[in-house]
Amino acid sequence: MKALNPDSVSQRMSSKRTYLDPIHQDIVLDRAKPSERLVMDLIDTKEFQRLRRVHQLGASFFTFQGAEGSRFTHSVGVMHVASRLVDLVAEKTPSIAEKRPLILASALLHDIGHGPFSHVTEKILNYDHEDWSCKIIGGDTDCRAVLDSFDKNLANDVVSVLKKTYKPKYISHIVSSQLDCDRFDYLLRDSYMTGTAYGLFALHRILSSMEIDEVEDRIIVGGDKGQIAVEDYLFARYSMYAQVYYHRKNLAARALLAKLVKRAREMMVSGKPPAFMDDSTKKWLDGEQLSTDEYLTLDDVQLTYHIKRWSTDPDQVLSDLAGRFLNRRLFKASRIYPDKRISIANAEESKAFAEKVERIEAEARRVCAKSKFDPEFYICTESTGIRPYDYYRPDEDHPQTNIVVRTDTGEVSELSQLSLAIDALVKGNYESVWLIYPAEISEQISSIQDLHVRGGV
Repeated sequence: MKALNPDSVSQRMSSKRTYLDPIHQDIVLDRAKPSERLVMDLIDTKEFQRLRRVHQLGASFFTFQGAEGSRFTHSVGVMHVASRLVDLVAEKTPSIAEKRPLILASALLHDIGHGPFSHVTEKILNYDHEDWSCKIIGGDTDCRAVLDSFDKNLANDVVSVLKKTYKPKYISHIVSSQLDCDRFDYLLRDSYMTGTAYGLFALHRILSSMEIDEVEDRIIVGGDKGQIAVEDYLFARYSMYAQVYYHRKNLAARALLAKLVKRAREMMVSGKPPAFMDDSTKKWLDGEQLSTDEYLTLDDVQLTYHIKRWSTDPDQVLSDLAGRFLNRRLFKASRIYPDKRISIANAEESKAFAEKVERIEAEARRVCAKSKFDPEFYICTESTGIRPYDYYRPDEDHPQTNIVVRTDTGEVSELSQLSLAIDALVKGNYESVWLIYPAEISEQISSIQDLHVRGGV
């Protein structure tokens, strides 16, 4: 028997890397495989490592104590799901194998542009993390250097995939559509991290049922078993939004951070900025144009440090809001119910409800001011539903992103046309409005006429 060369064994072992993942178990990357070598080098860049310092679930850790996962772990997970999908699809569509490096790189880097607390500050400051992802991938960065060393066209191709301009279009849909690797990972991962079971579904069953329709340039789900698994996935998605992402405590935490940022920005405009603020944060909050290097200094650690410093700022409103955020003294959130079940498509009913919300908010502001809280920073309303990343809503303008099923009998249709349950889901009106206010005035708020309070934070 031939003796093993210790140096050779060591070299083979070091060429592999294993990420122990709570969702997908062992994620093994092998440097001997070009596409996986590319992924390993991208993971090691400083731009991707920054994602370890950005919470996947924003401020949800205030609500769910286990929600401490990062965009780093999610992005590695999305890449892994995409890798599994490519392997399965290649059995029927061998040509997809040559796109493996592009698909894996796009899946890995799709969230590299996220800012502090992910979608929370994105909404507050009205910027687009996907734009920043493209700037980082296409800019003078270590990430771009890795992509260029693999293929000079790869960075531009990844940007095209993320912008959904790449041809064939189904490559983009693997990363971002109504049935994509991004959603597959975050539903399972967020469900696990929040200690809930709302986001569970049969991932392998769905992946094994997905096929490429090269003629129509789209992804389809093959077979009745695949359809049933996708239906479960859509209801899991609905449940996660209803029970986790739109949880009233999450709304309250996001509103508190928004008011905190608003106070800091207004102080800057008045010429009396907070006592502490670094240059990148100042430009970010002020809406100034940031260089890629400046943007990459922003993360949860950096913003939290600012909030810690602001908790002792001479400005009483800023210091109070910062202290509330740091010590989880969240605002309360009470749902405002319409007088009757309304249809969002009925303009008259929607207008009547909007007037009711305005009336309640105005009264809440009066109560707030009477209690010596500035209503500009302690009262607001938040709405849920009708979001780009929420329930499944078939898109007539971009039908290729819809979920299309080929049944066992050969019929090919959009899912809601085949399933009564999904048809009911996509037609539902799930928008709700919540009044946000300090806990100190809960009793006064509950006495406001027309406000039907059913619990609070």
